[in-house]
Amino acid sequence: MGVSAAAAFLGLRAESILPVAMGVIALGVVVFIHELGHFIVAKLSGIRVEVFSIGFPPRLWGFKRGETEYRISWIFFGGYVKLAGMEYEEGADPRSVRDGYYASSIGTRILVCACGPLMNILSAFLIYSFLYAAGFPVPSNMESTVIGSVLEGSPAGEAGLRPGDRVVRIDGRAVRRWEDVTRSIVLAARSPIEVEWERGGERFAAPIEPERDERLMVRRIGILPTDLISVDVLEGSPAAAAGVRDGDFIVSVDGEPAHAWDQLVERIRARAGVPVMLGLLRAGAPLDATVVPTENPELGHPAIGVRLRQDVSMDDLKANGFIAYVHRDPFSWIAGNVREMYLTLRGLVARAISPRGLAGPIGIVQIMSYSVRAGPRQFLFVIAFISVNLAVINLLPVPVLDGGHILLTVVEGVRRRPLGARFMTTVQNIFMTVLVALMLLIFANDIMRTWGGAILRLIGGGAKTPAGETATPAPLPGP
Repeated sequence: MGVSAAAAFLGLRAESILPVAMGVIALGVVVFIHELGHFIVAKLSGIRVEVFSIGFPPRLWGFKRGETEYRISWIFFGGYVKLAGMEYEEGADPRSVRDGYYASSIGTRILVCACGPLMNILSAFLIYSFLYAAGFPVPSNMESTVIGSVLEGSPAGEAGLRPGDRVVRIDGRAVRRWEDVTRSIVLAARSPIEVEWERGGERFAAPIEPERDERLMVRRIGILPTDLISVDVLEGSPAAAAGVRDGDFIVSVDGEPAHAWDQLVERIRARAGVPVMLGLLRAGAPLDATVVPTENPELGHPAIGVRLRQDVSMDDLKANGFIAYVHRDPFSWIAGNVREMYLTLRGLVARAISPRGLAGPIGIVQIMSYSVRAGPRQFLFVIAFISVNLAVINLLPVPVLDGGHILLTVVEGVRRRPLGARFMTTVQNIFMTVLVALMLLIFANDIMRTWGGAILRLIGGGAKTPAGETATPAPLPGP
């Protein structure tokens, strides 16, 4: 299969290949920084480093300098540092290796294991410090808790929430941006959750039982943020005749704020033959356009001939004043990342979050590639976020992870004698098996979430996308 055919099968456009490649490289850099922490401390402590590898075997390329072989391996999603005398084998005492890991002091071993995650935290701190100084650009609708739309029949709708309401608190905690709203619902420790909102100066509150989103595998109550409605205009349409242009933002209809695309469509459908005043923004300048909806035989309802634009650039948002610059100190950002990881792990244990919703290497690369397209600051933010997550995961007290090695070393220090080779071998084998099984599960979820449709078409012999074309989402039908 050629590169272009493979890209088409995987759902990649030609212009998407570079961002995906950048995502893979960025993940490699995050792993490299982690392993570099282990490597530096081991070298400084006199522990012999046998292999420094970016990626897992089989070996792709490498060279040997001194006592260490430096490699790049085929399975790029990870990496490792192999230290002399670190592998426990039954019947063999790794402490007999004079310059090995287990021959060093307990403090040195803890430091070697801890410095990988600490390097990730340090790199995240430096990135967040830059973003604190420069400002992190966020679409303005994400810095608000105003509801754009409420899904029909959803728990939120049944509780009485409406578009235009502003969420104030969830489970007693104040929410200031849409990220807080989402996190508080998805990672809530209890159910139902208590939601407090504001409408026209009045406060309301109600307990709401979240439902599971079967596609994203997370909990939701059926509310969405306000839309930033940028449109494409159909040639010869009423909107085109009224002077609406591609890329214009619709901010109001007859003087009422346009909170969501669906809301705009409903208002237009209800005004057949009646002039509608649209409030627009074009390159930051406010404009008005009077449009008369006409019956569209193809759609079967009145329309003005606009479609919701699918890809709105950060530059377009900035030109129209829809970008807010967030200056959050690095300590708050890292603390927030750590807390979110803790809540996620707690949700997994409590079965409030499904493992099928977790992102593995493919999902991480996708997120990074999206951030490349969004801009350099978004890309840096995702690198910092992934770095903190990698640090937290590796510090879990699970044998075969850094935190597990630290725990076993501390236990050895408390006992004042080494743990038995049989015990160490059994524990490491068990947890390595569990870890590999979990990685395979997450990897399979990544594949099915990303390419499940293409795989099912291939297996079932169903309709296929013509060669050289990619399946892309159709624009949302417009009013």
